[in-house]
Amino acid sequence: MWQQAVNYLVYNLIGLSPESHFGSVINFFFYDTVKILFMLILIIFVIAIIRSFFPPEKTRNLLGHKREFVGNIIAALMGIVTPF
Repeated sequence: MWQQAVNYLVYNLIGLSPESHFGSVINFFFYDTVKILFMLILIIFVIAIIRSFFPPEKTRNLLGHKREFVGNIIAALMGIVTPF
């Protein structure tokens, strides 16, 4: 899906040749840029949904009643799931 759109953009609209190194480089750059931005937007969206289930008060209550070692482990695990 993305590759076809990038191929159309680079080879038809811009007019670069698929056989040239420059055309291949521009195609790769546009394809990877679009792919990375899409994945980043998707990951941020999913993490925002996950974080909506963990308000700061709930997190404080969860971690406040644990011993220090257990609380640190739970905090680290929650930080892995919701890094932002």
